[in-house]
Amino acid sequence: MAGFYMVYLDRNLDVTIDDVKKTFDLALEWYRINSELWIIYSTGDAEKWYSRLKKYIKDGGHIFVCKLNIADRQGWMSKEFWNWLRETRLKYTE
Repeated sequence: MAGFYMVYLDRNLDVTIDDVKKTFDLALEWYRINSELWIIYSTGDAEKWYSRLKKYIKDGGHIFVCKLNIADRQGWMSKEFWNWLRETRLKYTE
């Protein structure tokens, strides 16, 4: 079953953002919060995403992947983010 995941990825300096985007393109949808934090909507679980992304953290990077419960949410984010979250949820749950 598909779900939202939060991915913190502190990649090695030799890894480009385009490399990372190509991997996140394997998700159904993704949104980049900043250079290290991403929200994805995927059928893959946290273990699968860790496996896909761990190549970007060898020799000093960090990674954290966890399922995200968007039913219990609150915050101050850009309108673009809230629209993406709403549209992604509606697109795949209705």
